[in-house]
Amino acid sequence: MKQKWQDVYSKNKEKLLIPLIIAALFLAAYVLLIQVTKPESYQAKLFSVSEKTIRSPQTVVDTKKTAEEKRKASEEIEDVYVFNRETAENQVAFMQSIFDYIDEVRTETASAEKKAKKEADENNTSAPKKITDASKLASFKSKLVGDHAGNITENVSDATFMNLLNASQADLKEVKDQVITEIEETMESRIRESNLNTKKVQARDDIELSPMPSRYKTTAKSLVTNAIIPNETVDAEQTKARKKEAAENVVPEKILQGQVIVQEGQIIDRETYRQLDLLNLINQKMPIKQYAGYAFLILALFLLLYFYTKKRKYPPKKRQQTMLIFTSVYVTTLVFLLVIRFLESANLMNIAFIFPAAFMPVILKILLNERYAFFGVIVVGVTSLFIFESDTTSIMNVLMVAFILLSGLTGVVALKDYSRRIMIFQTGLIVGAMNVIYAILLLAINNSTLFSLNALQVIFYAFIGGIGSFMLGLALIPLFETIFGLLTTSRLIELANPNHPLLKKILMKAPGTYHHSMMVANLAESCADEIGANSLLVRVGCFYHDIGKTLRPPYFVENQLQGINPHDRLTPKQSRDIILAHTTDGADILKENHMPQPIIDIARMHHGTTVLKYFYFKEKEVNPEILESEFRYSGPKPPTKEIAIINIADSVEAAVRSCEMPTKEKISTIVDGIIRDRILDGQFTECDISLKELERIRETLKRTLNGIYHQRIQYPDDSKGETK
Repeated sequence: MKQKWQDVYSKNKEKLLIPLIIAALFLAAYVLLIQVTKPESYQAKLFSVSEKTIRSPQTVVDTKKTAEEKRKASEEIEDVYVFNRETAENQVAFMQSIFDYIDEVRTETASAEKKAKKEADENNTSAPKKITDASKLASFKSKLVGDHAGNITENVSDATFMNLLNASQADLKEVKDQVITEIEETMESRIRESNLNTKKVQARDDIELSPMPSRYKTTAKSLVTNAIIPNETVDAEQTKARKKEAAENVVPEKILQGQVIVQEGQIIDRETYRQLDLLNLINQKMPIKQYAGYAFLILALFLLLYFYTKKRKYPPKKRQQTMLIFTSVYVTTLVFLLVIRFLESANLMNIAFIFPAAFMPVILKILLNERYAFFGVIVVGVTSLFIFESDTTSIMNVLMVAFILLSGLTGVVALKDYSRRIMIFQTGLIVGAMNVIYAILLLAINNSTLFSLNALQVIFYAFIGGIGSFMLGLALIPLFETIFGLLTTSRLIELANPNHPLLKKILMKAPGTYHHSMMVANLAESCADEIGANSLLVRVGCFYHDIGKTLRPPYFVENQLQGINPHDRLTPKQSRDIILAHTTDGADILKENHMPQPIIDIARMHHGTTVLKYFYFKEKEVNPEILESEFRYSGPKPPTKEIAIINIADSVEAAVRSCEMPTKEKISTIVDGIIRDRILDGQFTECDISLKELERIRETLKRTLNGIYHQRIQYPDDSKGETK
C-alpha cells in the first residue's frame, strides 16, 4: 500500500507542486495582511500616566455609550394616556342607580309599613312595629350587584347610606342632584392616578360650598370621593412603540478615526481604559470576525485571479504559472507595505507616500501582460484601503488609496518600451513626476497648506515612491525570471546575442540555415510590428526555429552548397522522416539547453500540421494510395499570432529564395498562394489571428521582400561594349 501511494505521489508530484506553492503564498499573504492591519499595541495601565498621545486607528461604534443613550432616550418618553369618556358615563350611571335603589327601598318600606298598619286596623290588633334601619340597609345592599357594588359598600360607611335612606324626599333629591352634577363636571376633565387626589379634594370642596343641608354634606362627600376615578389610562402598546422609536432614533455613539483618546501626560481613567480596550489597543488583539473577514478578502482576490486566468483559456501549466507569478508579486508588495507600516510606527510623518504603488502593476506588465497589470492596480488599491485605514498621521485614507490607484495606473500606461533597462528607469522618472502632481492635487483637495514642511514631505516621498517602484522592478525582475523561467524582454535580448552558443552552433554546422533564419527573422519581425504582436519574441524565435537542422545539415536545401542533394539517394518516405523530424529535434535540443518554453514551442510548431508536398507528390507517383496525413508535420497548429507569423514567413522566405529572378509579380503570387493555402488548410484555427491581420501581414511581406529582391540597374561593360 505504501509503495502504491509513493507511485501515485511521484506521478502527480509536478501537478501538486504548483497548487501547494500557491496555497502557501495564500497563507503568506493572509499572515502579512494581518500583520500590516493589526492595530498598534500600547502598554497602557489603568490609572497610569499615558506616555504618548493615543488616537483611534479606526472608526468604531461605542456600544456601551450607545446603549446608555438609548436607555435615557427611552426613559424620557412619557407614558401615552388614552381618555375614556365611557368611564365618566359609567360612574354617573352607577351613582344614579344608587339613588334609584334608595328610592326603591324607601318606597318599599313605606308600602310595607302601610300594609302592616291596614292589616292591624282590620284585625283590631296593636300597631305593627316599624321596619328597622338594619332591614332597610340589608334591602338596599341586596339590590347592589357587580364590581362597583362591592367597591362602594367597602369604601362608603353604612351610616352614609342610612342617612340617605332616612332623608326626606326633598333633601334626598337635593343631595342627588348635587352629587350627580359634581361627578359629571369632575369626570369631564382628564383624571390620572397622579392628579386623582387633587380632583377628589376639589370635588369635596365644591360639596362643602354647596347649599345642601350640612347634615348631608359628609354623605355627599363620601359618595363623590368614591365615584371619582381615573378616566385616562396608560396605553402600553403605544408607550412601548414610542419608547422603541426614541431609542432607535438615537445616533450611535462613535469613536472616530483619528480622535484623541488620551493626551500625553494624562491619567488613564476607567472610561479611557474602556475605550482603549474597545479599540483593541491594549493587548493588540483582533476580533475573530476580523480575522475571518481578512481571510475571505484574500480568498476573494485569489478566486477572482483564478477565474480571470481561467477565462484567458491558457493551458493548465501556463495558468498555474500565471497565478504563481501574480501571487508572488502580491506577497512581495505586502512585504513592502509591512515595511511602510513599520516606518509609520516610528512616527515618520507622511511616509506612506513612499510606498511603491506602481511596483506590482509594472512587474506584472513585464512578466505577464497589460491586462494583469491593470488587475494588479485594482488588487493593490483594494488592499491599501484596509491597510491605510488606521493611518492617522498623513492625509485621510480615501485620498491615500486614490494616490495609489493613480500612481499604479500611470505606471502601466507610461511603461511602453521595456526592452531596455534605461527606458524602464526613464519611465520611473515620469511616474515620479506624475506622483508629485497627484500629491499636490490631493493636498489641495484635502484643503492642506501647500507651502509647508508637511506638504514638502508628501511631495518628496511621492517622487521617491514613483522612482522606487521601477528601481525595485529592475532589481527583482531577474530574480523572478530565474525563479519562474520566464521569457522577458531582457531574456530575449540575451538570447538574441550572436555569441550565444546555440546560434554559434547553427552558424558553424548549418550556415545556410543560419542565413535563412536571419532572413525569416527580418520578415517576421516586420509583420509582428505591423499587427502589434511581440516582435522581439518573433525575431528571437526565428533565430532558433530551425536548430533541429543542425543534426543533418546537408539534407536541407539551403545547406547544399555544392549542388549535391542527398535526397536523390533516398526514398520519399526516408526523406520525409528526415525533414519532418527537424521540428521535434529542434524542440529537444532547445529543451536540453534549458531554453524558455515559448522558444521551444516555436521550434516545434512553426510548420503547424502542413503537408510536405514535394515528397508527398513524389511518393504518390509510385504509390497512389498513400495518405496525405502521413506527410504532415506533427504540429500542433500555431496557437499564437507569433507562431502563425513565423509559419507564413518561413515558407515565404524559402519559396522566394528558391525562385529564379524573383520579380514583384512572382513575389506577390508566392505570398498570396502560401497564405491562401494556410487558410484553406485550417492552420490558423487554433490562434486568434484575424483575416484583417493576415491581410496586413500579406502586404508587409510583399513590401519587405520587394525591398530585398529589388531589380538593380544594369551598368555598361566597357570591355565588351554591352550591358550585363
